[in-house]
Amino acid sequence: LFSCFNGQAAELKRVYGKLSFGYGDWNKGFVNVDRGEVWKAVADFGAVFDRGEFASFYEMNVLNHPVEGRNHVTQFLGHYRVVEGSNFTAMMKLYMSMENKFGDELNMMYGVGYLGLTSPSGFIKPYFAVHNLSNDYTSKKYGQATGFNGYVLGWVAAYNFDMFNEKFVISNWNEVEMDRNDAYAEQQGGTTGLNGAVTFTWKFMPRWTASVSYRYFNNKLGYDGYGDRMNYLIGFEF
Repeated sequence: LFSCFNGQAAELKRVYGKLSFGYGDWNKGFVNVDRGEVWKAVADFGAVFDRGEFASFYEMNVLNHPVEGRNHVTQFLGHYRVVEGSNFTAMMKLYMSMENKFGDELNMMYGVGYLGLTSPSGFIKPYFAVHNLSNDYTSKKYGQATGFNGYVLGWVAAYNFDMFNEKFVISNWNEVEMDRNDAYAEQQGGTTGLNGAVTFTWKFMPRWTASVSYRYFNNKLGYDGYGDRMNYLIGFEF
């Protein structure tokens, strides 16, 4: 995937992965979204190269419901340093949600990122992208939501620290969707949307983690206005 334009292979520096199990509760945040509990399993995988990096996950949701009511989500987020030595990147994000009840949705984002805001204790990796969409929604007034869907400003950030001789991480991912097309704005409740999460993770053993995540969104996930959800997960890193 990450190869230099002159034909030389990118140098692999690190590979990581994680398996997590737990549940989310739509009714335990500041807003009662009234969607109940969601038992889930998540597989994360990523790699870092000298010319870029990628992170991906596959998530199975609503495992406590019959098969026809379950939700599957997969994501890929990649950065590639087009100019060797530069921290500006060509970025791409693919985010797909497969849902029998509410329909499928594929978000395709292509833009510019930056990998220069890093330190031994943490990082913030911002990006700005064009947003293309493929989903099942058709508006009686505006037609299909599929097509150009505006722009996205986002970032991924994390901070590592020790406390009481234990290792902890606070992380955040955040996206602001802007200038949505009319059909998608109708479906989601507005021309702009917010989507993200803040997670507190305790690495209580060398490979085991326990995390609490505050999931927040506004005019997103089929919810009009601001909503949130709490997630609780146990993970194994490899």
